[in-house]
Amino acid sequence: MPACESRRVRRCFTLIELLTVIGIIAALAAMLFPVIGSMTARGRTAVCLSNIRQVGMLHLLYTDAADGVFCPAWDMAYNQWDASGDYRAEGTLSKVVPIASASDSEVYSCPEGKISLYRQGVKYAPKFAGYGYNYLLSFASGKDAPPNFRPVRRTEIARPSRTCLLADAAALLSLSGGTQAGPSSFLMPPSSGRGGYADFRHAGQAVLVYVDGHMATQEKIFRSPSLPAEYADRMGYLSGDDSAYAPY
Repeated sequence: MPACESRRVRRCFTLIELLTVIGIIAALAAMLFPVIGSMTARGRTAVCLSNIRQVGMLHLLYTDAADGVFCPAWDMAYNQWDASGDYRAEGTLSKVVPIASASDSEVYSCPEGKISLYRQGVKYAPKFAGYGYNYLLSFASGKDAPPNFRPVRRTEIARPSRTCLLADAAALLSLSGGTQAGPSSFLMPPSSGRGGYADFRHAGQAVLVYVDGHMATQEKIFRSPSLPAEYADRMGYLSGDDSAYAPY
């Protein structure tokens, strides 16, 4: 039999075929990148929900250890509930209700806040300034407005399922580069006329935890007349009056 010689045929892509493949890859990338970005943002929201739930539970455990009284916003040395005065160490809450390595933990910091809040001209939020504590639950050592604070007891809360304990929060900072949204450890009511504001930084939503311990997200922003227009769609109050904040 005659020997058959097999020949290996090498075929090269034409320029048109290469351009077609590149176009398909580019189209797929254009479709996938927004999906990946959305999934990443949802992941940050999930971490935020977990963080704020844990911090809310620490607040409620504090009331168990303090004869039912909520944690003060700060002490006489200006150490805050979440951090020391210079934000380098934990504050009153984790000292009374310890958690493992509180100074190294990220539980007090919103992951979305870390990429959207500024501090001292840098896009950065300290690890102890992710969430705002409802100021009306604290007597705040009598050092700040509104006056005549007194200790608030958990059993006195008239509507625990409707009174906010913590929420994503921010304040306006006047920096050398202009006004920027910066971190706030406090959540102020509309009657105060000032920040910290609820910060709707999770795709237009703010994450909250209430005095009864349940979590929620809120989309509706109640506007503040003192906020510049460029922040009106991001920051504001949780209610038009003090009903989402007032304990009594």
